Amino acid sequence: MIQLIDDRLLGAVLLGEPPPQPDAEVFTTGYWYVRLCQAVLNASDRPGALSGPFLDLPESTRQRAVGALLQLPDDIGLVSLRDLAPTTASLRARHRLNILSIEAVAAATHLQACVYLSTTSPRLEAALESEGCQYVVV
Repeated sequence: MIQLIDDRLLGAVLLGEPPPQPDAEVFTTGYWYVRLCQAVLNASDRPGALSGPFLDLPESTRQRAVGALLQLPDDIGLVSLRDLAPTTASLRARHRLNILSIEAVAAATHLQACVYLSTTSPRLEAALESEGCQYVVV
């Protein structure tokens, strides 16, 4: 089964950790990718949950990790909003979620993927369940 990973898990994979299901295809969403990019590229001296693991690296390793962030490896899939827009709009009528979460539900349904979350998100989890999507909080 395809796995759809959130921004924190994406950061971990880009830093060399295995994805939750090492033998399954890995995808993320556009907004999770954007949020990770924003966190890492705009990090200050006060790192957050997304930027901290990148900032804690030695400089040469950090440069390689940021390079992987800026040019996602070919083995990490990203579904185009062209493909997700109709589903996203339809789901928005049924679920009161922000755009980041509704894109995750749309991508999960489009890919028939299991969503891996690094933290609980009750409203997102409820929407995923309602749409028949599997999810795991790791």
